[in-house]
Amino acid sequence: METDELLFAPENEHEEVRESPWIVMIVDDDAEVHSFTKLALHDFTFERKPLQFLSAYSAHEATKILEQQDEIAIILLDVVMESETAGLDLVETIRYRLNNTTVRIIIRTGQPGVAPERYVIDHYDINDYKEKTELTTDRLYTTVRSALSQYKQIIELLNKKNEIYTTLITDALTGIGNRVKLNYDLDTQLPMSLILLNIDAFSMINDVYGFEVGDQMLLQFSKILRNASCMECNIYRLEADIFAVLTSHSEGRDVQNEVLMIQNTISKHSFLINGIEHRINVTIGIVEKDIGNMIQKAEIALREARKMSRNRVQTYSDSLAVIKQIQENTKWTKWLKDALDNNKLIAYYQPIVDCKTEEIIKYEVLVRLEHEGVIYSPYLFLPTARYAGLLYQITQRMFEQACARFASNTLSFSVNITDQDLMESDFIGFIERTREHYGIETDRIYFEILEENSILSNPGAEKYLNELTARGYHLCLDDFGVQCSNFAQLGNLDLAIVKIDGTYIKDIDVNKKSQTVTESILFFTHKIGVKTVAEFVHSAQVYEIVKSLGVDYAQGYFLGEPKSDLV
Repeated sequence: METDELLFAPENEHEEVRESPWIVMIVDDDAEVHSFTKLALHDFTFERKPLQFLSAYSAHEATKILEQQDEIAIILLDVVMESETAGLDLVETIRYRLNNTTVRIIIRTGQPGVAPERYVIDHYDINDYKEKTELTTDRLYTTVRSALSQYKQIIELLNKKNEIYTTLITDALTGIGNRVKLNYDLDTQLPMSLILLNIDAFSMINDVYGFEVGDQMLLQFSKILRNASCMECNIYRLEADIFAVLTSHSEGRDVQNEVLMIQNTISKHSFLINGIEHRINVTIGIVEKDIGNMIQKAEIALREARKMSRNRVQTYSDSLAVIKQIQENTKWTKWLKDALDNNKLIAYYQPIVDCKTEEIIKYEVLVRLEHEGVIYSPYLFLPTARYAGLLYQITQRMFEQACARFASNTLSFSVNITDQDLMESDFIGFIERTREHYGIETDRIYFEILEENSILSNPGAEKYLNELTARGYHLCLDDFGVQCSNFAQLGNLDLAIVKIDGTYIKDIDVNKKSQTVTESILFFTHKIGVKTVAEFVHSAQVYEIVKSLGVDYAQGYFLGEPKSDLV
């Protein structure tokens, strides 16, 4: 190999020539071609940079140079050298074996008939094709200048692409890899171990001290995590305060021990920010020596750990309770959507009896799901419906079926509504349109409020409830005495009925505490003039007790089971 760097006067003698010249390799078995090329381009500059020449006298020699030098801008290539197609074979080596798509290749041939121009252009990735006889000094100058311009544009595009890719895979705050990078690194068939770390109560730090302090803590945390992890480990920030550590599986590696070391290091570290010392703990989910769906599995383990308490470690296994819950949710979501699409959500009706007259005064509308001929109770699918955001659709179906059923009589009925229903902007509009369509008076309709989240915590929901009562509908507070219900709601809402939870009714004949709680509720409701319903009245003994205590209405299997038609 021969190198030759010509640093002659630049195009503008007052401008200083920059370093890092353009590298041009001449590949030709004719030494005179090398000499002519260097002489013709001895004073060439492009964007204030000169040329540096590399010489190779065969395709074999050129390949060795290219394997070591990846910054060559142009190759001036002869076709016929050690073989008639040596130059073209070298092009294939460059593009496909060496995977070099940036270098510009200019074919210079003294035997054009051996490799016709059209064939070469059609079948080889080259920049230009010239016969040696037509490459005068001026034309060589122009050809090289054009090739360098293309090379510069390609390099700039590649640099921009690399910059964009780096931004895509890098967490902007900490400078470590992000979720995209983790997904990329997990794209392997080799067993890996993944550790997810969630900083406990991190949101409290943001709320109390501000996001700037929170960001400083995340920066420090990433450095501590890097130092606490093994040398072969990669670390990532997936989102907010969730970090990941990825390590490949190797014999003798104890992932559990590594996790313990990381946890101890973090718990003992003092984070000093703006003169204030902070101490933190982490909750950890692990997937150990596994392949496929690693992030999802680690998140499941982390979720299971957080359900138990903070500062815990949970390793993923297929037997985790949360796995079974996910499987159940998946099944019920599918069945629910099928039921909604095919009218398989069925309204059942359970009578509510006046304890004094023992007459049926109204019915509660209860949802049932039919799947492959089997009828399922709501306790099986309502939690999934809440999770999947389907509660409002269920309420709509039940209310419409109830209106259709009670349009032909004068009985009253109650329909369950949830806090999710009361967040729908069209809820009141739907109720009014449906009721008017079936010609039912508002005072025949009761809405039973089911709570998993407190109604009072949602001002919009309370507004809807007040609007319902203003229009003449009645409100019932269901399951009073458990979940989110409290005595404050009895004063804040315009209630017609309070339903005493069945927990206190079903064993009221044998449990003195249940009777005491029931008496307390009745004392308060009688004082404020609100009627009561006892749920879960399943025997004559229970029915007699609730009547003797002064409960207004009763409901339960002793008085009538839920059925698809009225009694």
